[in-house]
Amino acid sequence: MSTLTDIDNNETAKTMYQSVHSLFNIKAHHTNYLLPLSMKLNGDYNEPTYDRDTARAEIEFQISLKYDFAPNLLGFDEIYTVAYTQHSFWQYYVGDAYFRASDYNPEFFITVPLNTEYAKAIRVSLAHMSNGKGAPEERAWNYVTLSSYFQYGSLFTELQLWRRLSDDYDYNPGLIDTMGDGHVKFMLPYEKHMFSALLRNNFQGKGAADLSYSYPLFGESLFLYIKGFVGYGESMISFAGNPDYIGQTHQEDLYVEKVAIGVSLSR
Repeated sequence: MSTLTDIDNNETAKTMYQSVHSLFNIKAHHTNYLLPLSMKLNGDYNEPTYDRDTARAEIEFQISLKYDFAPNLLGFDEIYTVAYTQHSFWQYYVGDAYFRASDYNPEFFITVPLNTEYAKAIRVSLAHMSNGKGAPEERAWNYVTLSSYFQYGSLFTELQLWRRLSDDYDYNPGLIDTMGDGHVKFMLPYEKHMFSALLRNNFQGKGAADLSYSYPLFGESLFLYIKGFVGYGESMISFAGNPDYIGQTHQEDLYVEKVAIGVSLSR
């Protein structure tokens, strides 16, 4: 704060600065956004899974943060990181305004930079994703990923492969069959514009495309954010349940076509 009086002792001044600015070295991980209008285009959400009325329009938001807690322990300039992402769908426009779904995704990963012309980094991660519900509506998986990052001019590409880890409670055995084995993501900045496209396909007729566009509204802290999704795997609850568990009435993956508009706090 510019109104504070200067302090002669450097360590005291540093402590005061950290206190005033609340510095935790927390950064954005995936995009943080709030979409007040997120509209499902191919029908409503009145599936057997949902025991309340649903509307095509809802509020969608994502919170995604990471913390780099250690660098270069093995001498490869690698960075050790923990991250947390929450993706929620809020049925605000119905009478009782409930959360239709929320997905929770904690991660631990190691990023190693690469000093090559096109390949820029590789990342290995251990992650969990869940909708936070117990049986019979639980959707969850533990998995490891291997990601590679490339740059060609102003085009950035992420190629991510994953493998599901076995667990004792297999509530959604078909999830990995729908998700496939990985995704490819393209990011293209052009002047103040940012375009991105995440593509996923299991090569058995169940793929997905997650598209986005952003543009700064006020300085560099708030952005117009437009998002489109088409395909399978929009949320964990959209995956088919396990027919062996009583109560999982929703036994087919949900196909979703959706467009949304709002703001993002990070790109």
